[in-house]
Amino acid sequence: MIPRTAPSAAITDCAWPRRLAGKRPESHYSFWPTDALAIQDVRNLFRPALRQNASHLLKREPNGSVPRGEIVYRPPVDRKHDWQAVAQPLSQQALQLQADRCLDCGVPGCRNACPLGNFIPDWLAATARGDWRQAAELVHATSPLPEVCGTICPQHRLCESGCTRRRLEGAVHIGMVEKSVANRALEAGWRMHEPIRRSGHSAAVIGAGPAGLSCAERLNRAGMEVIVYDRSDKIGGLLQSAVPRFKLDKRLLQRRQTMLEQVGIRFSLNTSIDNEILADLLEKHDAVFLGLGAQKSRSVDLPGQDLPGVEQAIGWLHETNRGTRASLSGKHVLVLGGGDSAMDCARSAIRLGAKVSIAYRGPEERLRASPLETDLAREEGVEFYFDHTPLECTGSGVVCGVRFKTPRGNPHISADSIILAMGQQAAPPSWLIGFGIATESDGRIRADERGRTTHPSIWAGGDNTHGPDLAVVAMAAGRKAAEDILTGINGFEIMRRRT
Repeated sequence: MIPRTAPSAAITDCAWPRRLAGKRPESHYSFWPTDALAIQDVRNLFRPALRQNASHLLKREPNGSVPRGEIVYRPPVDRKHDWQAVAQPLSQQALQLQADRCLDCGVPGCRNACPLGNFIPDWLAATARGDWRQAAELVHATSPLPEVCGTICPQHRLCESGCTRRRLEGAVHIGMVEKSVANRALEAGWRMHEPIRRSGHSAAVIGAGPAGLSCAERLNRAGMEVIVYDRSDKIGGLLQSAVPRFKLDKRLLQRRQTMLEQVGIRFSLNTSIDNEILADLLEKHDAVFLGLGAQKSRSVDLPGQDLPGVEQAIGWLHETNRGTRASLSGKHVLVLGGGDSAMDCARSAIRLGAKVSIAYRGPEERLRASPLETDLAREEGVEFYFDHTPLECTGSGVVCGVRFKTPRGNPHISADSIILAMGQQAAPPSWLIGFGIATESDGRIRADERGRTTHPSIWAGGDNTHGPDLAVVAMAAGRKAAEDILTGINGFEIMRRRT
């Protein structure tokens, strides 16, 4: 029996939102089956060997005979002509052998390096023994979109960077296993668990991107009624509009929406929020979460950028992903930028038949794009110009190229189309001002580490608060805001493992 605990004085004195005031039930713990995984955290404390390199001695002999191996990619001559995934999937046997390489470290560096704190060793173990249902349960325990994280997360910078085997014969292919487990669950019709009971509280989530979906899933799991609003006709935010189809199959997002609807989350798509609607949401719900993303291209001072033929990366990718862009066969597309969005634009233009070049203001070693994305772009025929700072877009009536400043002079590169891929920024809607929601000078919504804004009933998280970042970071922010909302409703702080 779990003892009932009264709220601490610090929490009792907190100024909780008006809608939550007077609605606090007698304090009680909400215990979920997956919370039992915290027992493993305690177990780890008592392991006699906490050194990562020796931790494998505490369990059965690991499968050390299986090397990491490299992901096999489809030949460039084939993949650059279609929009299918470029990586070839591993067989079920290969996935199990790969998962079996996990050492089950006493202090799992992979989990600590994951913004969501995923139970990576646990679902690797379940995969290794062929228990796919248990693996799916564990993958979904902490991640609302594991099929997305396993596909587009830069694992080399996150979970796989903390893998003990990385220093030996190579890290476990964590991302490939996560993606495969999630996709297998989706294809098999595996369903998320519905809340045991409804709490009588409700929340509105504005924005169906990674942060909004994460917040909605966690609130719904705790028994709140949740409705998600988005101006688009599909969920996913930039995952839907800006990530190319060859990197993320959009059918996965549609299937995820179906799964979320099956457990009670409602979606109101094609809905634009204004002052009147927000006022109504604040009146009807206990809390409102803003996950608006950073969907505005960063402003740049570049003469000639208004010429026809010059486009911003976000808009260009959005039109391309909708399949409404005409063939670019015989055209030269010049992309300005050095991040993953620049690579996405370049590789998409290749698939539309164009000759493509990327010009970056710095040296190659300072590229913000991942080395893998850069290598794949090169293989597909993208040409790179480094140390090229754009001075102006040239042309009379229509763009014809860009003049650059380089260490060797001011060359001009001719092009039929210019794509500006120089980053994104938040674009706060005008209705924020009328509700006293403070923003930073760069447009980000001002919120603390728990997602609380300057309005007592509104939380925010993701790119609209911390600026453009990884999808998994936005998911973690959405979950953290949800935890704070639930804490306010329950009226006390809950001791939790890392969230």
